[in-house]
Amino acid sequence: MHISLRIAFALALACAVPPAAAQARLAPPTADSGLIGFDDDGLRIHSPDRRKQLKIRGYVSADFRTLLSDTSDGMTNSLAIKRSRVFLDANLNPWLAFRLLFDVGPSSGTSPMQDAFVDVGLGGTWWLRAGKQKTPVGLERYMSISAQLLPDRSLASNLNASRDVGVLLTGSFARQHLDLSLGVFDGAPDGSGTQDIDPNDDKDFTYRLWFKPVKRKVDGVEQGFGVAFNGSTGIERSPALAGARLPSFKTPAQLTWFNYAEAAGVRATGRHTRNGLFSYFHDGAFGAMAEWFSNTQVVSRAGNTATVGTGGWMANVQYSLTGERSAQEGLLPKSGFDPAKGGWGAWQIGARAARVDIADGAFPTFADPAVAAHGALEIGVGLNWYITRQTKIQLAYEHTTFDGGAKVGNRKAERYVLLRWQAYF
Repeated sequence: MHISLRIAFALALACAVPPAAAQARLAPPTADSGLIGFDDDGLRIHSPDRRKQLKIRGYVSADFRTLLSDTSDGMTNSLAIKRSRVFLDANLNPWLAFRLLFDVGPSSGTSPMQDAFVDVGLGGTWWLRAGKQKTPVGLERYMSISAQLLPDRSLASNLNASRDVGVLLTGSFARQHLDLSLGVFDGAPDGSGTQDIDPNDDKDFTYRLWFKPVKRKVDGVEQGFGVAFNGSTGIERSPALAGARLPSFKTPAQLTWFNYAEAAGVRATGRHTRNGLFSYFHDGAFGAMAEWFSNTQVVSRAGNTATVGTGGWMANVQYSLTGERSAQEGLLPKSGFDPAKGGWGAWQIGARAARVDIADGAFPTFADPAVAAHGALEIGVGLNWYITRQTKIQLAYEHTTFDGGAKVGNRKAERYVLLRWQAYF
């Protein structure tokens, strides 16, 4: 490869300042009274000396989904298991831990292994994460899917990768009001896909600088205000047998609304850069979050080469009807569902808007305007019922409109209803 991982990380360490966790480090062993513990934090098995711990957790979500708009995309009203995941977290000693995350549901695609990484403490507040993991680009991607305000992520999350394989240096300084992440990854296309095998020598360099000027913890919930700059850059190439390495953008109903004309020979052949900004605010029962992205990608077809830009944003607001404090991790119910004792869990309402636009340079050479839209706008509302800390029901309505994407005029608007039940331990 052009720059080895060893050289890249030497540069990262030389440029960094002493830090701790911007992307959550695996927690240390729990102080259980026995060798086996089971509660809201999962099933835990300890070694006799309590230095080692295996934690087992699980997550499942079941959906009912329907399109209210007429469509020719073939989506049927259906009941489906969206995700079914098993987490294995192991603490081997005070400075070494690893995670394996398996998704055995239909969304796992060709690779059921979603996470496979090792965390290594470097002393003080420094630590490294190596393996398949989330990158430090994008707040919606950084958040667990179980903590999303609406059941699934917005259109704007099409503009970064789901996961990638690499090494991440992460930490915080300035009394944990400033977090830093620097990483080197194989490189993965935008969209919901992941990259398990790197078909070329080039690497992506990623960063996130996260300011948390207002940060406080009340009743076990972290609130405040934060803003971050994040991004990545690297060379994406498409060897003949490795596919196009290009994105496919999907609607909330998971129908494709933009992709490049891969069948006609379009390939990624140069630099791919992401630049982003996100912010959030949580105070009492109210919360809000916003993200912005501006990406460029070099693509080629039959001797024609162009740098195509894509841009997007999202914003959401949320409010707890039952008075719980708003947080990135979701609500912590004051009382679980127990009608006999007057407990009805926690209720939350939310709204979200998001937009993604594709530069005109993509059409018609690299993308077919008869099937690929120039842009999409999503507006959604949702109601969340936290029955207990581990169980949540979400009802959402999303309306998505398109610019182009049809042989004549615009692709038909998508009106989508999703009911999700999810449980985890």
